[in-house]
Amino acid sequence: MEAKETEWSEAAFGMIGLETAVRAVQQAMVDTGLLDWSAVADRMSARPARIGRLTGHGTPLAVGSPANLTLYDPAAPAEAVGHGASKSRNTPFAGMDLPGRVVATFLRGTPTVLDGKLA
Repeated sequence: MEAKETEWSEAAFGMIGLETAVRAVQQAMVDTGLLDWSAVADRMSARPARIGRLTGHGTPLAVGSPANLTLYDPAAPAEAVGHGASKSRNTPFAGMDLPGRVVATFLRGTPTVLDGKLA
């Protein structure tokens, strides 16, 4: 808490963003027509995995391959961004209404988040 709640020049780096990233991209890029969902998957999954040389990530689903994926409902009604599961409270999206919702995440086929809660 002390590392964040101090003068700007002394504050620790970083902010919450992962939990709201897809929602913010949907509102700013998909809903405005700047990107389609295929391009979002490329920019937020396939390319970062290639850059980081993360085999088994950012690839299409295939029988026998690890299921590393996020299930997202873009039609979920917009709701205000809270602080989520992070210990940090630093986010530029606090209180903003953003659309969509992450329904579940899986790592190597094992659920890590189900219905918005850690599995």
